[in-house]
Amino acid sequence: MSDLENQKKSLEEFHVTDGKERNAKEERIKEARGLEDLLGIKDMNPYGTNNKEVFASNLGEMSIAEMTSLAARVGLPASATENKTMLKNKLLQSFDIFVQQHNVTVAGQAKPVLDPNSENYNEVKKLFEL
Repeated sequence: MSDLENQKKSLEEFHVTDGKERNAKEERIKEARGLEDLLGIKDMNPYGTNNKEVFASNLGEMSIAEMTSLAARVGLPASATENKTMLKNKLLQSFDIFVQQHNVTVAGQAKPVLDPNSENYNEVKKLFEL
């Protein structure tokens, strides 16, 4: 093994043994996306989500053209699209305003009321590990 390979291996071992939960945020985003897909939030919300972490993740994956299209869809002025960083910040700010106006935030950990007879019951149950 080369010296560089030995360093990479030792760093990977350190990463595993440091005791920190590295994937918690990604797991929360995945769960929120799954639940919102089941509820059809993408069809009801111009931002495609009610969760700020999911929205920020989506913005990180978007090109400038996709962000510009989203900005036009949610009613941001064209002056907000001067550069990618400014556009991203304006979209996040606009998202926060939308959430406040439509009162879609949930304080704390929300637990849904589930109907065991629903066709999606098992999928939702898996998301929340009831």
